Amino acid sequence: MTIQAADILSFNGKKTTIATEPLKPYLETRSDVGFIYKTTALVRGYIGRWEIKNNKLFLVSLLGFVENNEQVDLNYLFPNQTEVFAKWYTGDIRIPEGELLKKINLGYASVFEKDRFLTFKEGILIRETIKNNKTPNS
Repeated sequence: MTIQAADILSFNGKKTTIATEPLKPYLETRSDVGFIYKTTALVRGYIGRWEIKNNKLFLVSLLGFVENNEQVDLNYLFPNQTEVFAKWYTGDIRIPEGELLKKINLGYASVFEKDRFLTFKEGILIRETIKNNKTPNS
């Protein structure tokens, strides 16, 4: 698999890419939804834009592709909503930071200087940790 186009997250006043797919657990509950393979860099068929407000994770926009290559937006999953609280999401969102140390052409496997992990429980940010990926001698 090729390196994947990442979802975007607005966090602490900055936009960044994330190496996680927070929409995936929700989509697994929807058998009526079918995003299509768009390119090798967008196998999941969509890109989401997320924001953290008051320690809550929100999906604020979506660009996706469905049958017949039709382009869809947030309204496809959540009719008449301009943002959606991601109460379905429990787990970590990984934000790669710093210089690229090792490029790996597989999903989100590339290694950067640091990874910031935001841990969520039912859409609420409960912890933030940073992992340094540089070796002590570098």
